[in-house]
Amino acid sequence: MIFVQRIRSSPALAVALALGACTAPPTGDPSSSAADAGVEIDIVSRVRRPPPPPPPDACTTTPDASVPTGGGDPGQPGVFSCYTEGNPGATCSSPSHCCFSNYSSAHDGACSTAACTWGTESCDGPEDCASGQHCCAHVLIDPDWGIYGYQMACQASACGAAPANQEMCHPTATSARGTCSTGTACVTALGNDADLPPNLHICR
Repeated sequence: MIFVQRIRSSPALAVALALGACTAPPTGDPSSSAADAGVEIDIVSRVRRPPPPPPPDACTTTPDASVPTGGGDPGQPGVFSCYTEGNPGATCSSPSHCCFSNYSSAHDGACSTAACTWGTESCDGPEDCASGQHCCAHVLIDPDWGIYGYQMACQASACGAAPANQEMCHPTATSARGTCSTGTACVTALGNDADLPPNLHICR
């Protein structure tokens, strides 16, 4: 009896094993959503991002490209700056003057012999003046209407107190004072006097 039962159960066992092999998803089957999810998670977790850039060296100085250059040549009397954004190095020559606007922080200018509507520049440093004189910028103030313009011109007396008055200068390689007769430094007007063209220099 025992021998006969073992023989009869063999076909049933074989059928069960065959069905199990057909229904179980094979390992690595690309049609298996579980397998796909595992691969995607593993790929994302292994993605390497580039390291952040190193911090700038505190001992390294970078030139400020925002500071405009150009303007009058201190070695050429009567030639002075007439700055425009499109041509920062533009100049005018006496007897013309530079009329600069107040429409933007650039204070774009143009050479003219006619009266200016806002700013009038006939010098940008002492070289444009007679010996011993100063090139001074003055705020023009109307008692009723307030500030209505700027005047840069030569005068024999001192320029007066800032911010309504500024002594114009040029930086030099030998001294921080540049061509200033007063003060301790010749600095750019940019960031120090927003009412003047940004490539000019003032005494501080």
